[in-house]
Amino acid sequence: MTPEEVTQLLQQVRRGKLSVEGALERLRNLPYEDLGYAKIDHHRSLRQGFPEVVFARGKDPAHVGNCASHAAESAQCPDHAGRRGVV
Repeated sequence: MTPEEVTQLLQQVRRGKLSVEGALERLRNLPYEDLGYAKIDHHRSLRQGFPEVVFARGKDPAHVGNCASHAAESAQCPDHAGRRGVV
């Protein structure tokens, strides 16, 4: 989540367009989500100003796709998966 997305989320709660429970559900996996074989850093955009990157080396292709899907759910949408630590 970016700072702008957090601000929009809080504004939706304040205006009554989103319940507190709904906001908590969206924030549930912050700062990271443990998939067992990888941890998705959903707070990276807030801390670093750059979204999560999927490090693919050593991961099964299905795991890489699953990591990308989970990162995309938090609106970070990584475009690349690095095989050698370089994206």
